[in-house]
Amino acid sequence: MSATRALQDDPIAPEDNPILQGNFAPVAEEVTVRDLEVDGVIPAELQGTLLRDGPNPIAPGPGHHWFAGDGMVHGIAIRDGAATIYRNRWVRTARVQELLGLPAGRISPHQPMQQGSGSVNVIGHGNRILALPEVGLPWELDEDLNTVGQHDFDGALRSNMTAHPKIDPASGELVFFGYDFGPVSLRYHVADRAGNLTRTVDIDKPIPTMMHDFGVTATRVVFMDLPVAFDMDMAMEGSGLPFRWRDDMPARLGLLPRDATKDDVQWLEIDPCYVYHPLNAHDDGEHIIFDVVRHDRTFAKGQRQGGGETRLERWTIDPARERVLAEVISDRGQEFPRVNPRVECRPHRFGYAVDFAMATGPGSLLKHDLENRTTIVHDVGAAGAASEGVFVPVGSGEDEGYVLSVVYDGDTNKSHVRIIDAQDFAAPPVAKIQLPQRVPFGFHGNWLAATSNRGESR
Repeated sequence: MSATRALQDDPIAPEDNPILQGNFAPVAEEVTVRDLEVDGVIPAELQGTLLRDGPNPIAPGPGHHWFAGDGMVHGIAIRDGAATIYRNRWVRTARVQELLGLPAGRISPHQPMQQGSGSVNVIGHGNRILALPEVGLPWELDEDLNTVGQHDFDGALRSNMTAHPKIDPASGELVFFGYDFGPVSLRYHVADRAGNLTRTVDIDKPIPTMMHDFGVTATRVVFMDLPVAFDMDMAMEGSGLPFRWRDDMPARLGLLPRDATKDDVQWLEIDPCYVYHPLNAHDDGEHIIFDVVRHDRTFAKGQRQGGGETRLERWTIDPARERVLAEVISDRGQEFPRVNPRVECRPHRFGYAVDFAMATGPGSLLKHDLENRTTIVHDVGAAGAASEGVFVPVGSGEDEGYVLSVVYDGDTNKSHVRIIDAQDFAAPPVAKIQLPQRVPFGFHGNWLAATSNRGESR
């Protein structure tokens, strides 16, 4: 049975659920191990910590979904050519305290009605490490990945925060949004380099939708209001993910100036689809270039675990003519697209992704040259499965750096960190860091440079 087989209407028992088998299965222990074994030579320029986040469910019930589960953050520290430490820690929520007895982090008095476990993404900004859920407030962690508590920007944030904020490499600003299920179903926010919330805009939107990610350019943001809608009946029945695909809803993009102080969104309709993750967005004169991984649909009946096949598309948005031109860049199935963080919100040539087929799950790593429209594969082996590739820049060239990925080996049931020279992408990795325990399939991660201000890390 495929690990990404869609769940049917009858909730599947945990012991039969493919999302709880193999490397989807959680690990049971928190560990701290120093002086990790390394095959090859770690580049001296790499000084920092690779962080990975994902669900690690403690007591999953019938019908468990991969997108749900208690959050766990993994960290691999690299210093002076050595892998100095690996540690993994649950995000200490009240549920984790109840089930495992691990003391919960501080709870904000401004906690919104919905609060996630912090299982989607982990970033550094404003000298803080934040584990991010789909909805709710972020969870602040210390450098040892212990949970400090919910972070509400000194009381200024009292609603949900996306797991996919963008850090502008020029200004250091954290640009983000939050979707909700009440009268205000979308809010736009900006925090300055130091982590102070400086802007909040309430946006009128008639139907609450699952808005997982968005695009940010140097001057504008792009919201994706796509036909995966909140379903109150599903919520009342106790569904952990009360969303469903609706054929009767339009798909549209919303354009807003980054410096907006009020709801001034321009909405443009597009063909129905769903996008979990864009690669990047940037201004092209009055147009916007928006590169995205497009799913035909998701959360449709019989597709609870996936969204059909995917492809990388370039959307050229023309606000004056109110139209969006879609062009296929790669029809290869893929997910978890990333760019060099130094070109976030700016023009880009290269992008990185995981070769991801909905029928089989993650595979090798991809490097796209969007100028020449070519793709290079970094093969992780027939039994290998790569996580999102995190780009760590070490020079001025856009692809001058290393791609770091936690790779699972199905033959050994172990995980390692693969360090790949981005300019020699198809070659064997320059180093492999052997990890002391398996790292389950998760979602997103980032690099925290040891020598840079966290407001500049992604």
